[in-house]
Amino acid sequence: MFNFSKYKYISLSASLACIIIGFFITYVVHKGFAHSLDFNGGLRAVLQLPEKENRESITKFFDSNEIKAIVILIDKEKNQYQIDVGLDSIPRIIDYNLKNSSLEGKGNKQQKPKIEEFILMLTTGIGLVNEDILSADEVGAVVGSELTSTGISLLVYTMIIMTIYLSFRFQFKYALGASFALLHDLLFTLAFMGAFQIKPSVPIIAALLTLLGYSINDTIVIFDRIRENLGGKNDFSFSEVMNISINQTLGRTINTSIATLISIVAIIFGGATELFDFAYVLIFGVFIGTYSSVFIAAPVVEIYGNLEKKSS
Repeated sequence: MFNFSKYKYISLSASLACIIIGFFITYVVHKGFAHSLDFNGGLRAVLQLPEKENRESITKFFDSNEIKAIVILIDKEKNQYQIDVGLDSIPRIIDYNLKNSSLEGKGNKQQKPKIEEFILMLTTGIGLVNEDILSADEVGAVVGSELTSTGISLLVYTMIIMTIYLSFRFQFKYALGASFALLHDLLFTLAFMGAFQIKPSVPIIAALLTLLGYSINDTIVIFDRIRENLGGKNDFSFSEVMNISINQTLGRTINTSIATLISIVAIIFGGATELFDFAYVLIFGVFIGTYSSVFIAAPVVEIYGNLEKKSS
């Protein structure tokens, strides 16, 4: 039987170190989180591509010009795509148009509005006509501020409600352990997103909320087994009961995680490029949620229980 209690301080310290390193890379190396259309605004166009064009050719065009663009397939039969470009790519679009106009001998070109520069690049670079561009708009960073404030509020409310529920169903120390594990999962996943520059978006917010639900479910299963074992093992200490309970539920925890990962990995192998970031966050979150249930939530309960005994 593996002694999880023995490594509680190592696991807590390792998690804290990884979170700090992740945010250090995010803000010192990358100067913040990756820019996204939902949070920072940008340009969006819906295109009706000729039959000879496809996602790969469009992506290759943008990559060759060092422009970060998200290409989303809307209608496979009509060959329609949505192109999202962040505001940080606007200077490269303008440079491309200036270079193109210079090569055609048009001399100095007067700078147009951002969306017109984008349309000009699409027509000259990909060879589209105006009729192929079904829509083109500049997207404001409206969602970002709303999602940030709403997300923080939801997180606070969730923590409060969960603390009350777990305090009623178990004890306050279990509620504290679960809340600590949820906060750990959220911070760890955000640090992962920042370090690997995964763009925040509405699907990513959905992934984060899904992970919190997955993590708390795993944690409650372990807590429930601890409570059951405490009733029938009066000769054992809490750390011994905790180790027994975690080892008893470990098989169920691993099987659930594997089954969840199979369905997520299918998204990647299915070639849904626009959902890759969503899948990456979910895969990472499943690992972290499983880890926190075993190495974070239960140890916090044990540490709090020991402190409670010493103070009484």
